[in-house]
Amino acid sequence: MNLRRYEDIIAIQTPDGIVAYNAHNMEVAELSPEAFAQMSKITLKTNAAPVQILSGDDAAESLKLWQSEQNLDVKSGYVGFGIKSLTLNVTQICNLKCTYCAAGGDGTYGDPVTRINVEKTLPQLKYFLDKLPDNSSFNLSFVGGEPFLYPEAMKVIYDYIQHKSADRNINCKYMVTTNGTLMTEKALELLQTMKIHVTVSLDGTDSINDQVRPTKNGESSTAQTLRGIEKLVGIRSSLASIGISGVYSAENLTVKDSYLFFKTLGVDWFEFNFSYTEKSKDAQQEYLRQMGEIAELAWKTGGETELRRIKAFNAYFNTLDSQQRVENFCGAGKSYLMIDAKNQLYTCPWVVGEANEIVGRGSDLDHAKLEKYQKPLIELNNCQTCWAKYICGGGCMFINRAHTGDKHLKDEMFCERTRGLILLGIMYYKRCRA
Repeated sequence: MNLRRYEDIIAIQTPDGIVAYNAHNMEVAELSPEAFAQMSKITLKTNAAPVQILSGDDAAESLKLWQSEQNLDVKSGYVGFGIKSLTLNVTQICNLKCTYCAAGGDGTYGDPVTRINVEKTLPQLKYFLDKLPDNSSFNLSFVGGEPFLYPEAMKVIYDYIQHKSADRNINCKYMVTTNGTLMTEKALELLQTMKIHVTVSLDGTDSINDQVRPTKNGESSTAQTLRGIEKLVGIRSSLASIGISGVYSAENLTVKDSYLFFKTLGVDWFEFNFSYTEKSKDAQQEYLRQMGEIAELAWKTGGETELRRIKAFNAYFNTLDSQQRVENFCGAGKSYLMIDAKNQLYTCPWVVGEANEIVGRGSDLDHAKLEKYQKPLIELNNCQTCWAKYICGGGCMFINRAHTGDKHLKDEMFCERTRGLILLGIMYYKRCRA
């Protein structure tokens, strides 16, 4: 990989020419070979701009000029405090036992609460809805465990929110993450009523998925999940979207095969996540290689439309199109909170069950704890010198802690992986805009 940098500008040699990205201006452009030659070589591991002195020729002056220009269309990514997105643990039990499960290894987060208390949940939701201004938006995600072990709660909560938001013109968006094995007629009827975005967890074909996502009784989870996806596709016109989310690691590096398989299932989009616990650099390198392969396959078979079916690339394209800086990888503690099945509040789904991570109960928020999250993640995680910062948004605090022991001490593997994915996104964005 021939990757180079000058201050906020990075550039890479591609078969189509030299593609450059100005991180400050969020602009993608072609670069001359002469200007490229002036830049310092870097790798995906390089965090800061190398110190360098340019020559005084025209190529050097063009780099300096682009670096100094101000793009007035770039919008700030500042996020002030105001909760407009919630994730709700409908239940903390699951019918699968995934080998990599971050929810206590079995979907329970160490506390197998079978059902959320709806009578306590509705007043809690009212508190957050009442804080929203009229004509605003609100996002609610249902998760578990497996949320379709208690679909009745989803229905009551949906009806309540629709009723409370209707006269204030609050636009409500609903999402659910499921293993897809419990798509009964009752569940399908509920989903059609909600006009919801459905994410189904699936890690590939049965040869690998049954190994990493086994049922508790030994049956094939893949067969059940595929039947569920087929049923969901059958009601696609009544849903907002259907996507598949897979997790990949040294034990499962079937990224390309998964992509080809997922394409046959009739869903709208795909997500290929590298396991947050994986520490193998070789596995990460192979993951990035295969992500490059599926990007090329997507480009050749469907251009931008097909590339946008891959969730990460769609997000990068949207950011570059809007020129809206991303200063927070997520809204943890600012615009987003997690509600567990005991109505305790957290900043992140993956810290549920950790007493010291509780930031509230019911409608009682611990503002002293939340105050620690109010600076942009780019600042909290010391990402100011990274060229990918305004597309990445500062990285994941949970992944940082899992690998370094500190939420704000960067996991360098995550940084390298994210830069690799963003670089792919920039390269194909330029192709789409050529």
